[in-house]
Amino acid sequence: MFDKLKKTLLESGYQVILTDNVARGRGRARGVKGYIVPDDLRIYINKSIGVNDRVETLIHELLHEVYPTWGEQRINRSAKRTFKDLTVSQLGFLQFFIMAPIEIKRMLKANHLSPAC
Repeated sequence: MFDKLKKTLLESGYQVILTDNVARGRGRARGVKGYIVPDDLRIYINKSIGVNDRVETLIHELLHEVYPTWGEQRINRSAKRTFKDLTVSQLGFLQFFIMAPIEIKRMLKANHLSPAC
């Protein structure tokens, strides 16, 4: 499943946008973690939720693209299962798309790493 999501993310042209206005976007209800706008090739992710929630939300939204006929319950179950089954490197790959630059810098500093020059 991860390979399909990765391919979609890299080859589809989707732009992942972190925003604090997710609840207001496209008439969505409060508490929405994210949504996908296929016509604009954009995925909006609520930047105020935790990093793991953002990764799971990205997976959820990509599943809508990969499996457009699946219902919301099936998407939710599959997103949770896919997130749970991620390897460390797969998680890191997806985190790159949903973390703000300052968050990445803090994470690297906390782990005594430095960004590549």
